[in-house]
Amino acid sequence: MWDRSDDSDRVALIEALNVMDPALGKSLDPITELAAFTFGVPIALISILDADSQRFISRVGLALDRTDRHASVCAWAIQSDQVMQVADLREDPRFATHPLVTGPEQLRFYAGAPLVTKAGLALGTLCLMDRVPRVLSPLETQQLQTLARVVMAQMELKVSMGRREQVTGLPNRQQFQADLDLLTRRGDGGRFTAVMLDVFDVHSANDAGQALGMKPVETLLRQAALRVQHVLQDQAAAYHVGVSRFAFVLSDQDHAQVDALLDRLRERLRRPLLAGSIPMSPQFHAGVCDFQATPVDTGDVIRKCLVAMNHAIQTDAGRCWYSEDRDTRLRRRYRLASDAARGLAQHQFNLVYQPRFALCDGLPVAAEALLRWVHPMLGPVGPGEFIPVLERTALMPAMSRWVVDHALAQLARWQHTLPGFCLSLNLSARDFDDAGLWDMLSSQMAAHHVPASLLEVEITEGEWLQGHPSALPQLRAMAAAGIRIAIDDFGSGYSNFSYLSELPISLIKIDRSLVTGMAQSRTARLKVEAIIKLARQLGYRTVAEGVENEAELSLLRLWGCDEAQGYHLARPMLAEAVAHLVAACRAGSPADEAG
Repeated sequence: MWDRSDDSDRVALIEALNVMDPALGKSLDPITELAAFTFGVPIALISILDADSQRFISRVGLALDRTDRHASVCAWAIQSDQVMQVADLREDPRFATHPLVTGPEQLRFYAGAPLVTKAGLALGTLCLMDRVPRVLSPLETQQLQTLARVVMAQMELKVSMGRREQVTGLPNRQQFQADLDLLTRRGDGGRFTAVMLDVFDVHSANDAGQALGMKPVETLLRQAALRVQHVLQDQAAAYHVGVSRFAFVLSDQDHAQVDALLDRLRERLRRPLLAGSIPMSPQFHAGVCDFQATPVDTGDVIRKCLVAMNHAIQTDAGRCWYSEDRDTRLRRRYRLASDAARGLAQHQFNLVYQPRFALCDGLPVAAEALLRWVHPMLGPVGPGEFIPVLERTALMPAMSRWVVDHALAQLARWQHTLPGFCLSLNLSARDFDDAGLWDMLSSQMAAHHVPASLLEVEITEGEWLQGHPSALPQLRAMAAAGIRIAIDDFGSGYSNFSYLSELPISLIKIDRSLVTGMAQSRTARLKVEAIIKLARQLGYRTVAEGVENEAELSLLRLWGCDEAQGYHLARPMLAEAVAHLVAACRAGSPADEAG
């Protein structure tokens, strides 16, 4: 019977091209009608052969819309590279018992021209059928072949509509996905490498668009597309898969070969391009992922390229190969983000408190509220991992309200047994997105009957303050009410005393990266001593974070640091342990939790 060697490719292509779409068949009806009229036959069909059946996506003169593939004359015709004719089906042993021959239709004549793609794969036929025997003339045979090519061109045109980017003319993301599907469904195990490029910073492109209009930006994209195509040449087809993103697939190349190609591509793309009369330097960030031509989720291949490319953008690397470990961390962050709301509702979060000690007498004077999460499946998750995740979600305001409510409730309880003991709360840049933050905090203080003088708010230093216009008024309102404002992690990055004059700061917390190990680092000692002395001259109190041994504590006392916090003094602990520690220290008794 028929050769099944290319069946998998045919079925994959039929699915990728969506040729069973009724809209496509409707657009082909005029050609089918023209074929029936031109050749004077009662039946003309455009048939597509999938794995099990023959489907007539356009037909004239036949009520059936499909037949079993085993009973298909077209299954023979698609194996030919020219028109297949059967002058009398009744006289051909292959078709003499065919239902359309022996049944009510009483068909006798068949002529079918294969519908062949540019890649040389036959999807089906344009066929003619009659109830009397006949033979096409050479001219008629040529006309049928021509009509078959018209059908194929119309099919490919219809499919390509919506599959091209208008700016560059390159195949778009949908076509990239479809072609990947075809590649992986081949199932021959071939090795491939998918590459995704980001060649412009979208923010800069938008700025250019606002300043120059979109035409110069489109010109930039067209020039970049030409450069990508020039470097790839015959190695791969280029796709335009995003505003400033291109993709391509390489076959049977090892990592060294791929890296060499990307180096050439980067060198070419980084050359300045003109936007209007302004030269602009494209960026180049590539994400690279290996895969095999086996049935896989091609959406996952694209996702892996994006994971690698985004890492290249974040680290400003020219290229990054996909890393399963990095992907696992990314998926873990996504899981934390999706599980946090349920975790809050199911009481998976709790607060612990790390005491702070005055260096003049060694007594604990305050405690910093720290959020903890015990995930039911992942176990304890550190705040350094989940807080940055939550800050990128809509849950952060609710989480901050929960922390404020529970921490202030605890502070209120402490005042009955530990009068004058203070509490420190951390507020993030995301918290200040809420213009009602101060109203929420003040109402919670009133609800818990907590005086402002016992509360301290810690914010991280940094440029984020300039991007939050509501932050400064709210900080000033807090300070005016009597809340102390502290700059956390000072010395870890942005550190600038000049901008502190604009803020109502009472206290500077020196980052642990400078304090821990400073007894062995002359540079760190010079920095910490300078910060303490300058802070004192400016009227700020100082707290050293991350104190881990007595040598560090002695240096801090020598330089006049006001308070210290760290594992050498006390680890984060439950509220009851804090109460025991403070009571014991105030009574002059040693406490197991200290030291």
